[in-house]
Amino acid sequence: MPAEEHDRRTANQLLNATMSYARLILRRYGELGPFGFAMDREGHIFRETVDLPLLPTDPQRLWKLLAQHMADRVRRGAAQALAMAANVSLSEPSAEGYRDAVVVSIEEESGYAIDVTIPYKIMGGQLRNLLPRRIVLGKMMVADTVCRIFSN
Repeated sequence: MPAEEHDRRTANQLLNATMSYARLILRRYGELGPFGFAMDREGHIFRETVDLPLLPTDPQRLWKLLAQHMADRVRRGAAQALAMAANVSLSEPSAEGYRDAVVVSIEEESGYAIDVTIPYKIMGGQLRNLLPRRIVLGKMMVADTVCRIFSN
């Protein structure tokens, strides 16, 4: 398989795992903190967690701790690709009129790196959750970027 196709396939696998988890957490709690997924040398995808007894409540601090953790995994050769995600408020509403989005930064050992922004809207969750929460996704926007963690 050509390298570019392999890179896109790996990125799609990480994006699917990331968004499945994001939708689950948003549906359950209605909010989302920074989190990450990695692909090991055998191609298995798993969620990365920061080993601290008490995680900070500040999302920027948690993002930084997660990035440090991921960089450590990369230095040890335990990951060939990674995805880090966070909830953001869009400065301008999406084409669908959504103001919230999940931003996913995907990096691969090969140097392939993209940022994916997926607008969303939470519907339901009222009346003491009698109406269950639904997460409606908008049109995904993809931008090429540079590796931050794999470049270290």
